[in-house]
Amino acid sequence: MFLRGKSSLALLVAFILVVLTGCSSLQGLDVSVKDNPQLAKQKFRAGLDVTQGKGTEQDYKEGVELFKDAALNGSAKGAYLAGMSYLTGRGVAVNYAESAIWLDLAAQKDHPAALYELSVLYMNGRGVEKSRLWAGYLLSRAADLGHKQAMFDLGVVYARGLGLPQNLAVAWYWFAQAEKQGVALSTELKRRMYAKTNAGSRGTARRLMSYRSGDIDRSTTLFLQLRLSALDYSPGPADGIWGQKTKVSYRRFTQKEFLLSDLEINWHNLQMIRDY
Repeated sequence: MFLRGKSSLALLVAFILVVLTGCSSLQGLDVSVKDNPQLAKQKFRAGLDVTQGKGTEQDYKEGVELFKDAALNGSAKGAYLAGMSYLTGRGVAVNYAESAIWLDLAAQKDHPAALYELSVLYMNGRGVEKSRLWAGYLLSRAADLGHKQAMFDLGVVYARGLGLPQNLAVAWYWFAQAEKQGVALSTELKRRMYAKTNAGSRGTARRLMSYRSGDIDRSTTLFLQLRLSALDYSPGPADGIWGQKTKVSYRRFTQKEFLLSDLEINWHNLQMIRDY
């Protein structure tokens, strides 16, 4: 048997479904997400109108349903607002698990705020199985996309080693980015990290965090390096750089565990590797 762990059969089934169907399905919902931009836009606009009482009676509950309809037709904004509705209890009862489903759908499309809010759920294990590594990945993606609170929180993650390796120089870098965005406390924490690091480590952190290369972004690469290392596949240093050693390690992992010569690096497959 080539899959390890208590959920090996379930993972294999999930993997086969992802590879064969090529469509997005929502965990816990018997539906598939369609790509219908025009309908998605109409549903989202209608959701905004009804929640704001614009040209109609204000109805938050109906608005949530319209946001969900928009999401199921491909709207990242609709998915985000549906997720936030369940997170805050606006129009529906607070339900962290339901919130995570819709935020996940928006996060797949690189919606910065959805990535951030989902990272908080995973960091604290609210409505989802706690995973600080995945939370760190989501937070890193949000920060890279310019979410200012994610920049600050990522500094905290690196300063304390919460899911990502402790690195005070990288923490300094992200507090400095958050400071530029006017986030409270960033200046003080940047100064603390500065005092505990040296010019060389800060220079290295600046180069690594600004690294961009090829099809695989730094945050995704770092997540894979850390996960592959935990699975004893020796991907090299966890630096976020997709080098030859990481590439070979990833290929060895997919060949041995999934009997595939190549496994596309996408959202669903990253989740599968997270849960492996």
